[in-house]
Amino acid sequence: MHHEKKAVSRIHVFCLLSSVAMLACGDEGGDAAQAAGAGSSSVSAASGASTGVTAGSSSASGGTSSGEAAGSGGATVGAGGAGSGGTGGAGGAGGAGTGGAGGDGGGGDAVKSAGCGKMRTLQNGAGTVQSGGKSRKYALRAPDDYDSDHPYRLILSFHGATGNSGQVAPSYFGLWSLSEGSTIFIAPDAVGGIWSADDVTFVDDILKQVTGDLCIDTSRIELEGFSQGGAMAWTLACARPDVYRAAVVHSGGGLPRPASCQPVAFMSSLGQQESGGAGQTSNSDFFAKQNGCMVEALAKAPRGGHACSDYKGCSAGHPTRWCDYDGGHTPSPNDAGKQMSWMPEEVWAFLSQF
Repeated sequence: MHHEKKAVSRIHVFCLLSSVAMLACGDEGGDAAQAAGAGSSSVSAASGASTGVTAGSSSASGGTSSGEAAGSGGATVGAGGAGSGGTGGAGGAGGAGTGGAGGDGGGGDAVKSAGCGKMRTLQNGAGTVQSGGKSRKYALRAPDDYDSDHPYRLILSFHGATGNSGQVAPSYFGLWSLSEGSTIFIAPDAVGGIWSADDVTFVDDILKQVTGDLCIDTSRIELEGFSQGGAMAWTLACARPDVYRAAVVHSGGGLPRPASCQPVAFMSSLGQQESGGAGQTSNSDFFAKQNGCMVEALAKAPRGGHACSDYKGCSAGHPTRWCDYDGGHTPSPNDAGKQMSWMPEEVWAFLSQF
């Protein structure tokens, strides 16, 4: 039996260029990225029953905690050290909850892939797959105590423009430590570091190879990406709605946003110092509308801090969460005076509820 527990680590990923919500950015990171530490603000996850995009998705519920400036939709607010906006306040209405960060997110039955029960041939590290007549690369990391009879969550993590999988692996945006052996991670490599809508087929080919060799719960295949990699995440979520359970996008841009999208659990973030301060209107509101949520102004981050809020009224199984922070183009923002990012725990709480 595999259990998910909170862990403490941290993440350091940097971007070479400022973000424009729909323009590609040169992104630069490191494989030393780690998860958020105990000094970050409280973490909450969206509530609501999950129906899933494939059979077997689990249900999840949980309240939210709120700090200063928290909106009625449920928000977590954190701020930096003294003089930078204060710290997150005490939990408000709704009760504290982490959305399953320490468990399997519900009691739904897993949907086992063809690789379950087989002796694996794919090993941790660099992998290749034939796609479009070319040999394409990706990084793979499965738990050290991998069990071929246990169906694992699978998270695909996408680097930013001009980047590569080495900037995501082996920490996978800080989620590896938080997952505590519950999840298999993959970081695909874009040709020349630039993603294209044509890469949907490349990822299809990765999934075919991995699910045929490893034991994956196909009802819990999830996406996370930064900058142009974030745009790749929403491209996949909308192009393959029956495949992906949830998507997390950090400062997404650089690929056209689909004109419409079937509902999908969605979380996004953007710094106040990028994209002209577009905030939730840049991309988050669009996906909230696709999910049937009530779109209204959500909490804004205090100076030096962050605020994460849930949209209200979303369709069942499609929680939608927005994180605003006082900072620039990065998947790992820090509150002022803090050395560790709060983002990984926010993301893990969101993805692990399924």
